[in-house]
Amino acid sequence: MNGIINHPEGYIASLQKDVDHYVNSGKWVEDMDKLEYEMNEVAKKVKIEDAKKLVLTIKRMDGTKDTALQELTNSYGETLNRDEIIKLVHKVYQ
Repeated sequence: MNGIINHPEGYIASLQKDVDHYVNSGKWVEDMDKLEYEMNEVAKKVKIEDAKKLVLTIKRMDGTKDTALQELTNSYGETLNRDEIIKLVHKVYQ
């Protein structure tokens, strides 16, 4: 076999036809888009948890809300929008 399909029939040829159909049907692109979206959502949740930890650390060190807002904006401003950052800080400093 060595990576070359040399039989017009059989399991490997059938499997290759199924793979080709899947890739060429556009379903593969949809599935990759869904996977990318899900991975981005998981990454964002992780960043939010990290941001919460940073705010808690700042609060424990007697830092102000303004300090926490500035630090989060500096560290997570590309991932979280301003409203998300403000909401997160206010939630911790209630």
